[in-house]
Amino acid sequence: MKTRDSILIILGILFISFNLRAPITAVGSLINMIKSEFPMSNAMAGFITTLPLIAFAVVSPLVARITHRIGHFKTMMAGLVLIVLGLVVRSYAGMIGLFVGTAVIGIAIAVGNVIVPAIIKSHFAHKVGVVTSIYTTGMCVFAAVGAGVSMPLAKDIDLGWHHSLAAWLVLAVATIIIWAPHMVKTHTPGKKRKKGERKSVWTSKLGWWVTLFMGVQSLIFYSLVAWLPTIILSKDLSEGFAGTMALTFQLMAIPATLVIPALCDKFDHQKHLVMVVCGIYAAGMLGLMFGMTPAVLTASIIAMAIGMGGSISLSIAFISLRSPTAEHAAELSGMAQSAGYLFAALGPILTGLLFDELADWTLALGLFTGLIVFLAFCGMFAGADRTLEH
Repeated sequence: MKTRDSILIILGILFISFNLRAPITAVGSLINMIKSEFPMSNAMAGFITTLPLIAFAVVSPLVARITHRIGHFKTMMAGLVLIVLGLVVRSYAGMIGLFVGTAVIGIAIAVGNVIVPAIIKSHFAHKVGVVTSIYTTGMCVFAAVGAGVSMPLAKDIDLGWHHSLAAWLVLAVATIIIWAPHMVKTHTPGKKRKKGERKSVWTSKLGWWVTLFMGVQSLIFYSLVAWLPTIILSKDLSEGFAGTMALTFQLMAIPATLVIPALCDKFDHQKHLVMVVCGIYAAGMLGLMFGMTPAVLTASIIAMAIGMGGSISLSIAFISLRSPTAEHAAELSGMAQSAGYLFAALGPILTGLLFDELADWTLALGLFTGLIVFLAFCGMFAGADRTLEH
């Protein structure tokens, strides 16, 4: 592949990454404003964050099949158009539109979640770590921007939550324009495999370890995206500090998303990286559980951010690293996004239910710490130096 084509594909991947988290993370800081307009419980509010995860679970297995028929580039363009549609419906179609539009955004994001690791494997097989680093860093940067600017847009600039969430239309449309040149690329449908030619990824033990790693880290991440500002507020700290911590959680993940995937290329296996990342993550979670002062909470959230960024990066890198071909990567990506996010979808709702029942966050944070230990266990297998069977 020519250098120019490689640069254009990387640029497209980068801009796609900007759209895959910000429309979701932007909601967390605005939950209280949304609840003040629409009558809903904490559990129902958590469902706003959960809906995209359900969409990931339902749609992801289908994306690889669609891609096999029409190609990566056309499928991705369809996903970008759906993001635009979902953003409009979510902001301007009332309470029902809030949930319907959120579901459409989830479907669209699922397309990118599945396709990008396959594109990386197909076009950058010898630079998986480096390109994954660019991709995951883009996601984390704009996840941070989404968490950090939504409240200032809504209150300081007086846009309200509707226009604040709709502001992401600008980025989605820009990405469509950047991705459009790839639409002229031709696509040759893949050869149909004979039944039984190779094992399904769904029967692979390695595939399930990668899927569990994806699911556990996603459950923790999306639960924190939904409830971290509220957890901070429960410690009698200001809304401003809570918003700053939500931004810090996203922003301080960026160094990990830059470094961890690049390190994956340096080692035959990633077990040591898993242990370091999960150890830092668990330490930060314990600090959030017991800390009460701004200084302790800030240090804890920085540690959590490093663990979060590292675990997200590893989960995406594992899809490409454990796949011998781009076709395997698409199928494993579909499996990991489907089963993994179905598990993750429980997080925001159960976290909200726990608080509704107990009026305390200690149990939820203790459960998250235990899940990080389980994440490390899954990573020992997902990070092994082997690939799926042909």
